[in-house]
Amino acid sequence: MKNMNSLKFEIEAESFDDKTNDLVNELKTNNILLRCLKANHIDESVIENNAWMLKEWLDEVKVCEACLSLESCKQKNKGYYPNLKNDELLNVVYQPCKKAREYNEKTKHLDNYLLNDLPKHMESISFSDIELVGEDRAYGEAYNKCVDASNDNKGLYIYGTMGSGKTYLAICAANEHARNGEKVAFIHYPSFCLKMANNAFSDESEDIINSAMRANFLVIDDIGAESVTEYNRDQILLPLLNHRYENNKCTWFTSNVDLDNLLKHFTTSSKGLEDEMKALRILERITHMAESILLATKDRRI
Repeated sequence: MKNMNSLKFEIEAESFDDKTNDLVNELKTNNILLRCLKANHIDESVIENNAWMLKEWLDEVKVCEACLSLESCKQKNKGYYPNLKNDELLNVVYQPCKKAREYNEKTKHLDNYLLNDLPKHMESISFSDIELVGEDRAYGEAYNKCVDASNDNKGLYIYGTMGSGKTYLAICAANEHARNGEKVAFIHYPSFCLKMANNAFSDESEDIINSAMRANFLVIDDIGAESVTEYNRDQILLPLLNHRYENNKCTWFTSNVDLDNLLKHFTTSSKGLEDEMKALRILERITHMAESILLATKDRRI
C-alpha cells in the first residue's frame, strides 16, 4: 500500500502535468509567441518542452507591449527587450528595442564628444529643428549668423539675455560638427571650473584640459558666470585659449555679459585681487578667436 506522502506526491505531479498541458495548449494559440517563433525561424515544437520558460518570457514581453516611451521603460535593462534564440537549447536573449535603436541612432554623434556637459533634452537637437516662422528679427539674424559661422568653422561669442536661446544655438552647432565626425567638447564653464578646482593638478584634470584643447570644435557655455580665481583664470582658461588660438581651433562662447563686462569680470578674482593685464590677455584671445553677436530676445524657458 502506498503511504500518504507518496500518494500526495503523485497527486501533485498529476496536477502539475495537467497545468503544463493547459499551458502548452494556451501557448500554441498565443499570437505574440507564434510571431516571435516564426520571425526567429524556431519550430513551434519547442513549446512542448519549454512551456514554463516561455510563460516567464511572455510576462516580460507584456511589459514591453504596454511601453509608451524609452524613458518609461520598465525592463530591468532599460531599452532592452527579451527575444528568443534556439541554438541547440532555447534561450532568452536581450536586444535593444525599437525605441532604444531610434534613440541610439539619434545620439550616436555623442560618441564624438570628448567632454559632454549637454543638458539631456538637447543631446540630439539641430539647426533644422528650429522653426523661424513667427520669430522676431533679432533671433532670425542671430540664427543665420550661427548657421553660417558653424558651416564656415568660425568662432562666435554669443551674449545676451538669460533664456534667449544662446546655449541652444551653440549646441546645435556642436551637434552638427559631431555628426560630421569631428571631435567636439561642450563645457558648462562654471561647472568646469569647479571640477578643475576639485581635481587640481591630478591626472583627471590634465585629461579634461587636454580634451578641451584638442577638440576640433569647443563650446564654452555661460562664461562670466563662474567665480574667478587666479587658478581658473591664469592656469586653466588662458592656456586653453592660447592653445586653441595658436592651433586655429574653432571655439564658441555663450555669456550673459558683453565683452566690456567680461573684462571687468576677469579683472578681479574672488579674493578681491585685481589684475587688468591678465584679464586683457583673455579678452584679446576671445576677440581674435570669435565674432561677438548679441542675442537679446524673449525668455524661451518660460
